[in-house]
Amino acid sequence: MRALLGVVMVLAGLSACSAAKQEPATADLQWAETSRPVNARLAESYERSCMVCHARNGSGAPLAGFAPHWKQRLEKGIDQLVQHASDGFNAMPAMGQCNDCSADDLRALTLFMARSGT
Repeated sequence: MRALLGVVMVLAGLSACSAAKQEPATADLQWAETSRPVNARLAESYERSCMVCHARNGSGAPLAGFAPHWKQRLEKGIDQLVQHASDGFNAMPAMGQCNDCSADDLRALTLFMARSGT
């Protein structure tokens, strides 16, 4: 019985991993490549600074608009995400390579990519 329980737990863990690594569909990729913030200035910043990583699946960055890539990050709170964008985090460069972006711009761009606003 204990061995069976162990096998069930391992399989449950593996299925959780596969859910977390869900691959975006063609429509998700198209959204990331073609969508822009409504604000023209933010759209230009997005095109110049964010798209190079966030509009390409497999770049290591969360794909813009693809909820499974953003879920765990959003659980840490938008303030933490904006701080990571501002200070840099792992492969994320400081200011997301948008040196003329304000903290409010970074917040709006992050919310846009997480499909939580703008």
